[in-house]
Amino acid sequence: MDVLDILNERPAHRAPSRRLREALTFAFARGESEERLLELSAPAPAPSTFRQECFVRDLFLDELLGAFTIDLRGRRYEPLRAQLKAVLTNPPDLASMRLRQRVLSELAGDRDRVQRLEAAYLALLDLRRALAGPDAIGGRVSHLRRRLEILTQFKRAVEELGRLGAGAESALGRIGTFTRALGESEAYRRLLHLLDFEDSRTVLESRLALGYDGTLRRFEIVGVSLAEHSSFPRGRLGRWLRSLLGLLKGYRFSEDDVMSQVLDQAFSDLEGAVAELLGCSVELEFYLASLGFRRSALAKGYEVCLADFTLPGADGPGQGPTERRLEGLFNPWLVMQGVSAVTFDDVLSDASSTIILTGPNSGGKTRYLQALAVSQLLAQAGTYVPARSAQLIWVEQMYLSLLESAEADQQEGRLGTELLRIRQVFETSGPSSLIIMDELCSGTNPSEGEQIFDMVLGLFSELGAQVLISTHFLDFAARLAAEERAHLYFRQVELGAHDMPTFRFVPGVARTSLARNTAARLGVTKDELLGLIEARKRAKLDGP
Repeated sequence: MDVLDILNERPAHRAPSRRLREALTFAFARGESEERLLELSAPAPAPSTFRQECFVRDLFLDELLGAFTIDLRGRRYEPLRAQLKAVLTNPPDLASMRLRQRVLSELAGDRDRVQRLEAAYLALLDLRRALAGPDAIGGRVSHLRRRLEILTQFKRAVEELGRLGAGAESALGRIGTFTRALGESEAYRRLLHLLDFEDSRTVLESRLALGYDGTLRRFEIVGVSLAEHSSFPRGRLGRWLRSLLGLLKGYRFSEDDVMSQVLDQAFSDLEGAVAELLGCSVELEFYLASLGFRRSALAKGYEVCLADFTLPGADGPGQGPTERRLEGLFNPWLVMQGVSAVTFDDVLSDASSTIILTGPNSGGKTRYLQALAVSQLLAQAGTYVPARSAQLIWVEQMYLSLLESAEADQQEGRLGTELLRIRQVFETSGPSSLIIMDELCSGTNPSEGEQIFDMVLGLFSELGAQVLISTHFLDFAARLAAEERAHLYFRQVELGAHDMPTFRFVPGVARTSLARNTAARLGVTKDELLGLIEARKRAKLDGP
């Protein structure tokens, strides 16, 4: 059977594992945890050159996933977060990234296709829940009714997927190819006849193997035909009469025994297809959640886009300039928090550059670096970027370090930890990398920190990666700017009236960090602190 993969250019071969087959068999018989079924059937992440340990910790991706919602017909559905996170943090190759973009472009331009996507996803959800749901009543009849419901939901999901894939020009067309091939299979035709039989429209011709005691040992369907004779017993009474005739002939099995065998065989024959549909439901969540991210941003007044890419050193006919250009970039975490985020532009025409970022505390430097990092990650994952337009440089790895936090088992002090961080950058990054670091060499005195900083800048120049570094070594940054080194650029937080940051960035080096302004804003002035001291003294004198 073909693999139903709509995320990757080259579908990965994935036969259902033994554990998945066992889980499906148990689910059909008695019900199984939906989480376990999805865990076993979810497609493995695409091969990726990105190393998650180099960026995931500082991006707060678990919080970001809250913006990737699935809202259908007035209800919110929770995507499989672990799988969605795995897709976003394992960017695929360029061909697979473009495949995903083409799917989203087709959906964004075709409302009818989106409605088919939603209908297919809801049908797959019903199939998932039918497999996970236990018998509500219990007993043999209830078991049969539940298994018939699972097969009915499977048929409905196949039909809705067929409508989704029909006429699609993107990878969604693979769904149409899969459902057509499935519909032509003998196993699926038997399923259709079986469901028709339940409505008394077909006759099943079978071969039975009986034990010496008259019990049913084996059952096999050998033919199917239309119920043409008017005397063919129909409905509940007719089925009871047939069971009675069987018992009068001395057999010890009931119609329910036969039907149970029929249903089990039908499901077993289609087990591989069921596994593919479960995996497809998880892949559809990537596209639905991406559309949810776009819809949420637009509702709050922010534009998103699908990025264009150039390869480092790929200048030439049809390639365009190798540059990074983001227009209307915003930080999605701020938007999720209800903050009115300032949009800004980021333009860089040098793919082997180092940018040094300076400015006051709380001026937006860390948020800027964070927005750049998540834009690169989401773009290479094939989904929407938080910007009005985006032209990015393709990278093979991203290194992000924004947080400074002590660990319980930390063996080094601040300087030692900083030096290990620098070493890790060069251990994991190559020329085709994006490196983003907040407050380089802040863990030691300025003179020693500047020496290390200068050494690292020289090595970054040798490496030839895209690098962004923020620093409070303002005098050092000003001296570097005066040297006019190649591939070294400077940006500072723009200040408006009363030296208040505008949260935008302009060329140059900041003159001051405006620490006094920040201290005043947070109530850390001499007068404020003296007031706290006096209040504590009075409280002690007036104590009980």
